Amino acid sequence: MLVAGRVGTAPGPPRRPTLIFDGDCGFCRRWVRRLRRLDRADALEYLPLQVPSAVEVSACSRERLRQAVHFVRADGAVHAGASAVREAFRYLQGGRIVRSVLGVPGMMPLAERIYAWVARRWGPVPRHASPPGPTRHDRVHASTPTSGADR
Repeated sequence: MLVAGRVGTAPGPPRRPTLIFDGDCGFCRRWVRRLRRLDRADALEYLPLQVPSAVEVSACSRERLRQAVHFVRADGAVHAGASAVREAFRYLQGGRIVRSVLGVPGMMPLAERIYAWVARRWGPVPRHASPPGPTRHDRVHASTPTSGADR
């Protein structure tokens, strides 16, 4: 069964709200790129579950993290599935619209069912598939300077 809703509390909340996603999943990486474009205030941290610190940040097992996207709020609350998506939109430009729609009575159970269907249908891609290159947002927000060839 897919994990969904509020799934726990992280013992040491992250310095910034953190979205934990499957870095091996092409569908997930595409959506993270879209979310980063909406994150004009750079409010969120985006962490592939394959990074060792993902388990520490979320206080969830790697197996549980593989089941659905997770969002760790600054207060330590951990959400999974459509609930994680709803929480992430709290920090994004235009997110109020998405949160309003998901706030309509009956929408979250429907959103969780849709999320579960999408996760089954477009889950992780084979490990041998190469990840896409960095996005413009990644290059602009990189902490290390890029070479002239990247510009």
